[in-house]
Amino acid sequence: MRVQTFHTTALTIMPLALFCGACYADALPATDSDSFNDWLAQGNISGELKTMTFFKEFSGTLPNKRTSSLGGDIQYRSPEIGGVSVGLGVYGAYNLGLNPSDVEKTEIYLPSGNTTVLGKAFLRYRRYGLDLQAGRFGLDTPFANEGEGWTMVPALYQGFGGTYALNEKGNVKLNAYRIYRFKPLSADQFEKGDAGNPEIEDTSVPSVDSDGFTTLGLRYGQRWNTTAEAWYYNFDKRAQLAYGGAEIPVPGLRFGNWTPYWGAQYLHEWDAGDQASPYRNVDTDLYSGRIGMRSRHHDIYFAATHVPSKKDAFLSGGFFAPYSYGIYDHTPLESGQPLVSMVTTNQPGNAFALRYAYHDDTWLGVFGVTRLELKDSTGIYYPLPAEDINAAFMILGYNVTPRLHLEFEFDYVHSPSEVTGNYHAERLRLVYRFGAKMADEDY
Repeated sequence: MRVQTFHTTALTIMPLALFCGACYADALPATDSDSFNDWLAQGNISGELKTMTFFKEFSGTLPNKRTSSLGGDIQYRSPEIGGVSVGLGVYGAYNLGLNPSDVEKTEIYLPSGNTTVLGKAFLRYRRYGLDLQAGRFGLDTPFANEGEGWTMVPALYQGFGGTYALNEKGNVKLNAYRIYRFKPLSADQFEKGDAGNPEIEDTSVPSVDSDGFTTLGLRYGQRWNTTAEAWYYNFDKRAQLAYGGAEIPVPGLRFGNWTPYWGAQYLHEWDAGDQASPYRNVDTDLYSGRIGMRSRHHDIYFAATHVPSKKDAFLSGGFFAPYSYGIYDHTPLESGQPLVSMVTTNQPGNAFALRYAYHDDTWLGVFGVTRLELKDSTGIYYPLPAEDINAAFMILGYNVTPRLHLEFEFDYVHSPSEVTGNYHAERLRLVYRFGAKMADEDY
């Protein structure tokens, strides 16, 4: 971005943020109005001021990476009239001259330059169990979502769709979306393509100039209770994907405040109808299961995933997801597995993960270890040999105030790869929310 753009946006965001923090903190609920101008004025303004710093050091041939970014976002949500409302979201991230000039030495998941983008601009309709959107918005689906929390500017989507509650409680919902354009994490524009997932330096799957994707999904349940979901995706020119999973508590084995639970998931990928190179002979199966126990503030579980080898299949049967960022992606296959997962490898094999999480109104702590036992893959540009990878990570979060959040993450990966070698990463994130309070997914 040009310097002039940076100064203009920065001078706009910062004073408005301070103003909104005082004026809109206790904004009244939106009401209908006969006057269009009055209706707009009754809307809520909110947003975030945030900064993030990322370090990554390799023992292989890759150069070490260092990226810092300062910025935030401003969100406007109009009141509803007849169930219809308008949403806008402007995002900015600026380097302040702190980052290396060599792009190879910056982290790809964090904007290293100056970025300003109108990320959200949508019409919304909410009535009779429907929640529909059209325009630019965020998504909450297993294999296409915002990736919020891991970068300055989320991954966003352009299209239409929404949810329909199938019962009065609203815990059974039908989801349907048609997406035409996609904005990657660090990008400042929407484009025909995908995340080029996974974006790690030695195993990237190329993006495709596509017409987006269509997805249908059914979700049941609420947090801490039985949950289940089933999804279908048609990724234009790449693949089709079917996924189903469930997590079920076992109250009969409850002891004290702890309730055991178990879960199982299955995924299958196959060719799309208008396949583009290099996506040929896609045939992937993925099986995953977990057992664990949780209480009000604690959750601990063990998960295992198996992706069988297939001799003549794309990537030898390895799993890929075009709109999921493998590193720092919360996939349903292994939520909270930051640096490595079956998503990032493009290889069949096995994954084993042990996780512990603590959370309350003030503290967040997540600790985990992962082992990947990968098998040979044809790869995209060259064959990928079988290898074993071990990883560990720690996330510590602290709410300094109800609106100010501080978070630190440390990751370590032990890998035989000549490109990355063993590597570790540190991420520091500071977020202050101003204005009317909204749900996390609305920012």
